[in-house]
Parts: sequence; C-alpha cells; structure tokens
Amino acid sequence: MKKNIFSVIITALTVINVVLTAIMFFVMLPTFQKTNNLITQVASVLNLELDADGDADSDEEYSLKDLESVAVAFEEQQTLNLKIGGDGESHYAMLNGYTLSVYKKADDYKEVSKILTNNQAEITDIIRSVIQNHTSDDISQDEIQKEALEKIREHLDSKAVKKVILDNFMFQ
Repeated sequence: MKKNIFSVIITALTVINVVLTAIMFFVMLPTFQKTNNLITQVASVLNLELDADGDADSDEEYSLKDLESVAVAFEEQQTLNLKIGGDGESHYAMLNGYTLSVYKKADDYKEVSKILTNNQAEITDIIRSVIQNHTSDDISQDEIQKEALEKIREHLDSKAVKKVILDNFMFQ
C-alpha cells in the first residue's frame, strides 16, 4: 500500500514539475526574444558582423601581382595640423603623398580605378581629414592607414582598395 501512495505522489510531483516548467518557458520566451532583438540592434548600430565566416577571409585572398598601385605624389611636402592633445601644444604631421593598392580581379576594378585616377582630390581630402582627427598622443602610421582605408572603402562603396600606404609620413 505504501508503495502505491509513493508512486502516486511521485507521479503527481512529476506532472506538476512539467506544468510549471511549461509555464516558465512561455513566460520567459518573450523576454529572451526582446533581449535577442536588442542585442541584434546594438550590434548593427556598431556595425559588427555576427557571423565570423563573413568577409574576413576574402580580404586576404590576393597576392602582390593581383594589385595595381595608384600613386599620388604632392608637388611639395604637405604639413597638416593635428588636434591639440593633452599637452595643449600644436603638433604637425607631414606627408609627401600616398599610394593605393587596388585589387585587379575585383568585380568593380575598372570603375574604382577610374574614380581613383579622376578624383584624387577627394581621396586626398579623406586622408587629410583622418590625419587631422588625431592628436600627437594617439597617432600612428598603421592606425592612419587603417582608418583611411575604411573611409575610402566606405566612400567608394567597394572593397577593391586593399591597402593605403603613406609616403614619407612623419609627425611631431
């Protein structure tokens, strides 16, 4: 008799557990969905890619023979003012020119190459603005090249430009 009562009690507790788990699932599901949507929106605002398999590999699949260089040399060395840093003094950067490496096998290579040759002033302005947005404390050639590359790609709406090289870049 005792075994039957324990079986009935265990069965009842199991059914109650399943019911409470189902209720908790349906109560928590909308909250989880809202949290997921919020995280997705924040990631899209920050322009983060949620999948790691995206374009990360496509940027590295080229060789030097697949690149064409578009060089722009200034008539005289350009002196650019940097933002005033923590020391409160004026600092400068100097630049003789720049070279853009364009991927010849890109779908929009001809269009991008034409734009780069015809609109050198716009590209020069992008590089100047990137340099002038830095202080002497946070400036580095690598950082300038990366930022300029991102801005040029964004401006051209193309990833055909693979590298920005600053010619004789110095700062003090």
